Amino acid sequence: MKNRWFINMLGACVLPPLVGVGVCWGIIHLLKNHEMFRVVAIAPPTAAVSKVRQGKLSESGAEIRAALPVDATFDPVRRLPVQPNAEKAALRRAAEVPKTKPVIPAQQPSNAEPGMVAAKKPDKVAPVAAIEVPAWRPILDPISDHWTRLMPRTDALPQAYQAVLNDDAAQLAKIIAMGISPNEMTLGGDTPLCAAVRMGREKCVYVLALSGVNLNQTAHEKQPPIALASLRRNVPVLKALLDFGVDPNTRFNTPIQKQVLDRCAFKDLRNSMESDRGITPLICCAARGDVEGAVTLMRAGAKPGLGTTRYHRYPINFAATQGYLFLMRVLLERDPESEPDTLVTVDLSSQRAWVTKQGRIINRTIVSTGREGYGTPAGGATSLPTSTPRIFLRSTM
Repeated sequence: MKNRWFINMLGACVLPPLVGVGVCWGIIHLLKNHEMFRVVAIAPPTAAVSKVRQGKLSESGAEIRAALPVDATFDPVRRLPVQPNAEKAALRRAAEVPKTKPVIPAQQPSNAEPGMVAAKKPDKVAPVAAIEVPAWRPILDPISDHWTRLMPRTDALPQAYQAVLNDDAAQLAKIIAMGISPNEMTLGGDTPLCAAVRMGREKCVYVLALSGVNLNQTAHEKQPPIALASLRRNVPVLKALLDFGVDPNTRFNTPIQKQVLDRCAFKDLRNSMESDRGITPLICCAARGDVEGAVTLMRAGAKPGLGTTRYHRYPINFAATQGYLFLMRVLLERDPESEPDTLVTVDLSSQRAWVTKQGRIINRTIVSTGREGYGTPAGGATSLPTSTPRIFLRSTM
């Protein structure tokens, strides 16, 4: 029983692998004999083959073939022929001394004097061709005939306005002579004249004035050009406008826009522009301490007695607020370098006043200006006697 069981186990374990190996070997043998899997050995080309392919080449396909027969030899670089004893011949030629030809003296003519030597005829000089150097000429950009400053061209700005921005009075006069209108405004409502006044271009102001522009035309600030000129210290621009007949007593238009107020650095003047009415160019110069501008306006006819229309403040009041004593004397049309004979001083901090004549105090008194803690003295107002009409009032805090 045990032997039979062993045989069965041996047959179940050994026979299937043997049968599989045999089946696989048979299949491989059948496939090997099939022509699809038959391997034909191709001998590699050798150098001994010298036959060149005959017949017509294929027009559709391509092939690689040798340009020379396979058995031919090919040298990449052909050697130069070397003559025997070449080096010795080169050394022999270098050692030889070059033979010089003997110099034969020229024969003198029979009729020549014994002390004279025959002059040697000079050799002919080969003619030298004269080369004419072309004159150097710079390459000129034709745009320089129209614009003399490097500035990007923008079609939104009029040509006269661009010339003012470039500070080119000659170009401005040229384009106006060509027929360009100097009154053309920008898209923002600015004029060439107001731009020239605002930027301090006095030459452009003269050119525009000579071209006949309206010297009182307002721009986007809604203020006349002379009012804009009084906001900055630029006497030539102010004088250019006054020379062409602009009224020095022209008042600011009300209300004054914020962009004009931002240019004013003095608080007193800025507050008056916001709350008061009728500001004049002389008031602006007095509030800023511009002595030259005030003198220029007064010589042109500006009135120091012309004040604001709401609070009735005058140029001397603005100058006194800032403490411009020199300018106050100018506004009073007095000599600013000399002291007056009689000087009345009011001290607001101590509520006292005194009169000085030729440097000596001749009278003093108590005053009441409404300051808290200082009541009005009994008997009403106090008067200060003066013996001369030339009185100058000065207040101190």
